[in-house]
Amino acid sequence: MRLWVTRTVPAAHETAARLAALGHTPLVAPLLVVRPLPLTGPVPDHAALAFTGRNAVVLWSAHDPDRSRPVYCVGDATADAARAAGYTDVHSASGDVRDLAALIRPDAPGPILAPGPARPAADLAALVGPNTPVHTLAVYETVEADDPAPVAFDGVLFHSPRAAAAFAHRHAGTAPGRLAFAMSPAVAAPLEALGFSGVRIAARPDEQALIDTLDAQTLGKPPRPV
Repeated sequence: MRLWVTRTVPAAHETAARLAALGHTPLVAPLLVVRPLPLTGPVPDHAALAFTGRNAVVLWSAHDPDRSRPVYCVGDATADAARAAGYTDVHSASGDVRDLAALIRPDAPGPILAPGPARPAADLAALVGPNTPVHTLAVYETVEADDPAPVAFDGVLFHSPRAAAAFAHRHAGTAPGRLAFAMSPAVAAPLEALGFSGVRIAARPDEQALIDTLDAQTLGKPPRPV
């Protein structure tokens, strides 16, 4: 299958390699571009870190000399990135931001610093609750890419609601007759009125579950006509 990989680079190339190994033809054309933001002002005091994605790990670790604080990560890939950056006390929620909040809530040693995007997809502080302060810090922003859609493709992989929204904004006319593969219901939401022949939703919010949706025999949820 010819599959449009929409996530940001360099992660898009990792996804493409996995797809190629399964016999698919990956077409890397990111819908979003990551732009680092300068750090301004003092960093809030914190006893631990929380990351909702690998981009935040890479960008924050360039500023952070302390690798000993506990680190809470939304998923396993983000946790792997944190370990690769040298953090030694890394915990993975193996899920989405709600799972991350549930991981932090009973375990955090004190205030949490959550470096991440300027426009986070969810309010981690609200999900964690008032007993553990969570200080967000914008270290990057994502903007829509100007690249055209691939000329010919059979399906599109979506890893984030922002990417799905960018597709709906710029490329909605290419949806009819193609399949969409979404990492979660929140990712699928912007896609459902675009005319895809089906939207397949991963059983878990991780890339392996997303790739499993390419095989109709291993779908976490059946394809939905839209």
